[in-house]
Amino acid sequence: MRRLIALLLFLSSVIILCLSSSDLGMRWITHTRYARNDAWGADKYRYGDLYGLSYLSDFRILQDTNKLALPSQVDTLPKSYDLTILGDSYLYSFFHENPAYFNRVSSVNLYRWSDTMQHLIRPKSKNKQVLLIECVERNMWARVNLADARLRLDVQKSDLPKVGNNSLKDVWLSQLDRFDASVRKALYHPSLESNLDFVLFNWGLLGPIKELKADFIWHVLGRTNPDVQVSQDAQFLYLRETVDVNSQGSSFRSLNKEEIDQMVQKLNEIQAYYLRYGFDEVIISLIPNPVSILATENGSLNRAIPQIKEHPALKVKFLDPTSSLKKGAELNFSKSDSHWTLRGAQIWLNDLNQILNQLP
Repeated sequence: MRRLIALLLFLSSVIILCLSSSDLGMRWITHTRYARNDAWGADKYRYGDLYGLSYLSDFRILQDTNKLALPSQVDTLPKSYDLTILGDSYLYSFFHENPAYFNRVSSVNLYRWSDTMQHLIRPKSKNKQVLLIECVERNMWARVNLADARLRLDVQKSDLPKVGNNSLKDVWLSQLDRFDASVRKALYHPSLESNLDFVLFNWGLLGPIKELKADFIWHVLGRTNPDVQVSQDAQFLYLRETVDVNSQGSSFRSLNKEEIDQMVQKLNEIQAYYLRYGFDEVIISLIPNPVSILATENGSLNRAIPQIKEHPALKVKFLDPTSSLKKGAELNFSKSDSHWTLRGAQIWLNDLNQILNQLP
């Protein structure tokens, strides 16, 4: 009996590890869990990703998980552009991959920063080609550069070694390195810890217990999850990295002129490369951190995105939605999630369509 129990525990552990190490497995688990609203469902993101990290009961706010509705009236301008988008969850979580959103656009293809396996194959058409690159402020310093854009957008050529140019030993060593990397990638998913936490502990029935613990620690000790910060007016949750002055993605980090100059140079390099690659237009949009719009904190904002927009050397068509999002700001961002609301997404889309309307 003990051996049988041990065998069952071993097999269960292997199955859980395999599922947690697989993107396909995690998609199946999350879809199944979030389809349930009972004790066996998941509530980690149903009330916002920051609630799912902190479990503070004051922020147990049901999120609208619908995507932005398609416009009821379609623009009458000629559909003369194909739109390729490289973006993050600010786009793919709020928009369908549908050209109806975008003025003058005949087709749209959306690629994710998080996916380095899908490489660009542009539509074969006589339309002009537009590339839109979008990124949220907290990630832009590490992510927005030509090398990272090419990794996700360019069709990659095989770099397998050729025996004619390499010794047999070099070929074997190279193949062993690839095999080792493949094994490590298969056995250790980059988000394995968070995946295991979700699989093992993210059940609706545990939610009340997690809330009691989180509320006690917050109200008695003044602490919450290290990745989350409660706004000074106690109305919003923020990712701590967007507030911490020592974090690269913070809206309060001190910036020097050289950093802004370098970012502008990177944006210009991206545009120059993809114009040569065959695109007719390149648009870049950087989305401000919610904390920089909501103005709930006392710190001095670094105005990173406006500084980039105002830089005299910037050559790119640049979409900065900062001023638009500040109008009715509290309605444009979720209180318990790190993203904007559907209203905020619509405001950004309106600004983008103004740029699309002005294309030649």
